[in-house]
Amino acid sequence: EMDTNEKIRMRTEYDLYYIENWSLLFDLRILFLTPVRLLNTENAY
Repeated sequence: EMDTNEKIRMRTEYDLYYIENWSLLFDLRILFLTPVRLLNTENAY
């Protein structure tokens, strides 16, 4: 949810980092870590 300027800024920084560092290995890492992060419900609604 993008409800503050800070969240929008951080999302933009993450997106730019992804664009600048894209690789197949990086995508595979994201695919591997996504389920792991989903199991951590600390910040869940």
